[in-house]
Amino acid sequence: MKPDLTLLYTELGLQPNCSLQEFQLAYRRRISELQPNRVAGGSQSPETAFLLRDLIGLYTTASRFHRRYGRLPGAAPRRFGTGPFPRATLQQTYVAYDARHSESRPGSSSRIALVLAIALLILLFGLLALASGEWFR
Repeated sequence: MKPDLTLLYTELGLQPNCSLQEFQLAYRRRISELQPNRVAGGSQSPETAFLLRDLIGLYTTASRFHRRYGRLPGAAPRRFGTGPFPRATLQQTYVAYDARHSESRPGSSSRIALVLAIALLILLFGLLALASGEWFR
């Protein structure tokens, strides 16, 4: 199920095309309002706890989206050539290195599969020739 990010923007009082700084500031202010120690009486209602949990989840989703695409969800995508590249495209991606795979050449598993398939085909044709009696005539 896709998260409803319109709820996030409504709760924060923002539009999807706001800046990341505005978004983060509004989120921090709203979270501080919903904290149990800030609520009158010191206890938190189940509705407030549910809203707080949803708000944190939606903020996490929006933050991940921003890291990946360089914009907040719902904002218009940036066109290339209209300014600096989004920060998300400038980040370097690191791939985990596994020493076990360094010993084998790239594509060696597909070569092994191909050799096995050819060997099985040769064996199958040999068995068919034996079964038909063509080999002994």
